[in-house]
Amino acid sequence: MKKYKKSRLSFDEVIASSKFNYYKNMKWFLIAPAVIILVAIILLCTVGFKSGIDFTGGSVMTVYTNSENAIEGAEQYDANNAEDYRQIQDKIDAVLEANGLSASSYQISSMDVAEFDVYGGQAVVVKYQNAEGATSQEIIQTNNAIHEQLLQAFGYDAVVDGENAIENTGTITPTAGAELIYTAIIAVVVAMVLVLVYLGFRFDFTTAFACILALFHDIFITTAFALIFRITINPAFIIAIIAVMCFSIFNSVLLMDRIRDNQKSGVYDNQPNEVLVNDSVRQTMPRNVFIAVTAFVVVALVAVIAVTDVRDFALPIAIGVLASFYSSVFITPSLWALAHNPKKRKKLKAQKDKEKDKVVV
Repeated sequence: MKKYKKSRLSFDEVIASSKFNYYKNMKWFLIAPAVIILVAIILLCTVGFKSGIDFTGGSVMTVYTNSENAIEGAEQYDANNAEDYRQIQDKIDAVLEANGLSASSYQISSMDVAEFDVYGGQAVVVKYQNAEGATSQEIIQTNNAIHEQLLQAFGYDAVVDGENAIENTGTITPTAGAELIYTAIIAVVVAMVLVLVYLGFRFDFTTAFACILALFHDIFITTAFALIFRITINPAFIIAIIAVMCFSIFNSVLLMDRIRDNQKSGVYDNQPNEVLVNDSVRQTMPRNVFIAVTAFVVVALVAVIAVTDVRDFALPIAIGVLASFYSSVFITPSLWALAHNPKKRKKLKAQKDKEKDKVVV
């Protein structure tokens, strides 16, 4: 007699057959976010954020790489070559460290050196914070010294007009960063109000408040990880937070829409909110997992292989993707179940029954 192996259940079937109670276990799911946020608060009070020069102020230097060998006698580098790019950074880092400073970011760019008929030539832009408490005159003196030392490091000092191969691009004032933060806060507040109104009319205000609380959770967790892992706070991070907000609302609406459909079906008219929520989470779990994993893998790969400026944008989004998945599955539906009044559902059912009776008569 042949023995047949028992077929394995698919992921959808495993989730559908699960008896796990998401509603009753919500208090356990709140522990991890609470601990993360508590650690972040401690770090905020002790070391603070790692702010980029857009918020603290700093200086910018542009270094011509001489990739075309237009300046004979000077060293030649190709910033698109990983080894050359590392050597360029090492030289610049050594000069900055000699002046008590450190680079905040590097970026491959282009520049013109008209004295050598170079237009759109390859260059590397380095941004660094100025010395804390330095006056404007001291900053100018330090930048002039850095300019001279970089000319020596790259061999441009021995070439006539070689000083033009490195540009002291100027300084960045923290005023622009402060204006950006103010604008971002206004945008986030307006977006939250609009989302609250939209969800309130599309669903109900219980759903809207549950989604807004989840949104706060996702923003706080993403910001907390930025504190813990010392991610630079710069314009890219602000944009990433806005992207996380969009992903958070999408995940929450996806689940709330399923809860509403199940309510309308009439199957759960005599069931408590707990049953409705647990079943709705199981039904949407495969889709939520697929979306979260796909988005996380793509963004995480970008964070790993990209340059620093792109990494500062991609890494917070990767964290936010996981945070929004966590809140939309383990927190938001349970909050809705706690706050939603089942009497309204019974009242709607009674109205439907009356309408059916009238049709029969």
